[in-house]
Amino acid sequence: MAQKCVLRCLKNLHPPIVLSSGRNCIIGRSRETKIKDKRCSKSQVELLADYSAFTVTVRQIGANTSGVNGKPLNFGNTSVLKHGAILEVLLGQHQHIIEFEPPPINSVLKSERLSGEDMPRSTGTKRYSEDTMDSSSKKPRGNGTVGADGWESYYDGALLVLNKDMAGSSKVAGYDMDGTLIATKSGKVFAVNIDDWKILYPEVPVKLKQLHKEGYKLIIFTNQAGIAAGKQKPSDIQKKISNIISTLGVPMQAIVSTGKGPYRKPSLGMWEFLKKEANGGVDIDIQNSIYVGDAAGRPAEGKKKKDFSSSDRLFALNIGISFFTPEEHFLGVKTQKFNMPEFDPRTVNDSVPLFDPPSTKVPKHKVEVIVFVGYPGSGKSFLASTHFAGLGYVQANRDTIGSWQKCISIMEKSVQEGKSVVIDNTNPDVDSRQRYIAAAKKLNVPIRCFLFNVSKDQCRHNNKYRTFSGANHENISDMVYNMYKSKYVEPTLKEGFDDIVKVNFVPKFRSTKDENLYKMFLLEK
Repeated sequence: MAQKCVLRCLKNLHPPIVLSSGRNCIIGRSRETKIKDKRCSKSQVELLADYSAFTVTVRQIGANTSGVNGKPLNFGNTSVLKHGAILEVLLGQHQHIIEFEPPPINSVLKSERLSGEDMPRSTGTKRYSEDTMDSSSKKPRGNGTVGADGWESYYDGALLVLNKDMAGSSKVAGYDMDGTLIATKSGKVFAVNIDDWKILYPEVPVKLKQLHKEGYKLIIFTNQAGIAAGKQKPSDIQKKISNIISTLGVPMQAIVSTGKGPYRKPSLGMWEFLKKEANGGVDIDIQNSIYVGDAAGRPAEGKKKKDFSSSDRLFALNIGISFFTPEEHFLGVKTQKFNMPEFDPRTVNDSVPLFDPPSTKVPKHKVEVIVFVGYPGSGKSFLASTHFAGLGYVQANRDTIGSWQKCISIMEKSVQEGKSVVIDNTNPDVDSRQRYIAAAKKLNVPIRCFLFNVSKDQCRHNNKYRTFSGANHENISDMVYNMYKSKYVEPTLKEGFDDIVKVNFVPKFRSTKDENLYKMFLLEK
């Protein structure tokens, strides 16, 4: 019988949680798990370990979907997990591995891995997790077997790969799939079933065969987030792509991103996998490689709608290879017009002053109140904790303590004790700011506004960067950004502020690797 069973966080954000045999254990948003995501219930999943069978039964009791080995686990449903299985407290997020100590006998474990229906199929003895994607020094983990149809699963199902061991080449021609190699037969935007497709142009197979003869390796890179969302079956996507390649009549590799993590274009996860794992050790010649896709940021023209995204163009920009639209590549049309994103991460630098005006003093008064105004992800909490806290300011954050009324209480108590206060909230409109102004006037202390000069798209980029860099930070939905924008009213002195200071975004990177990641395009649109 096993002596211990633990639930271990794959990102090592907290110590392993011991699961006692025969005793229910509730896991969710808590200090113990370091999960702050409000979509995760405090009672998200219930776990019951059985040491004699080397299994853990998991039942979802929270409202939002959890996951087991990349597959959705819905409310009220259960699944039996074995040693090495992955529990996603929320589907695709907060990954934890089940480990028995000591583990089951190797021969038994191997048999279970090859036959267990609840385990994702992949290759060799490696399981990949997102936090080891771009680390050449680490050996990612995996499990399972290679499918008979040539498909393999990596990163716990985050990538599906066809023909991984195809001969490598220094010249690569990469292609998006939908809208680039194929269109729907039905004429609808989204395919109605896996057979609703046709080759986009007659010129497509001709061009591909020509490039193949010239020594190019042909690869499909496609985003299919519907798999992780439970809207598509991996087997359906695999069958569809295999049929497309068969119809094109030319050897091709395929790499499929199944979720919304760092493998999804325009992020470079799929490209990094190709370089390190799927090109036979052959270095890729960036100057002689190309990428083709229809998500190119083209504006509406005549009856043609604007492109839904810029992800393909930005994917090529991140890689550093030449980009073409399907019309440019297959039909030879002249270069088409396109729009670049409003925020370009390549232009960000640390040479700008932190405050505008640069002569801004902090502190300026013996006791004062400072109210932050800015989007989520603009750097408010970072500045409060790294800059203001060291100068003796008390931080009042609504997300942490629960309400603006409590922020007012902290403010009043601190000022009465002779301490300055920083209100670390978004405070987008006049009403949200007025409550602090009124309290400061009542306390007879100066109140200044610090307005974060960071655009909506840069804040969205910052949020993505934090997630991809492994920071323990809650993901922020676009709905939150849109809500802030709809409420925002630029602060003025007429509201009662003694001063308004603009705060510029001045990045501080832990390493060159982090800087390189930040300066890539991470947003699709």
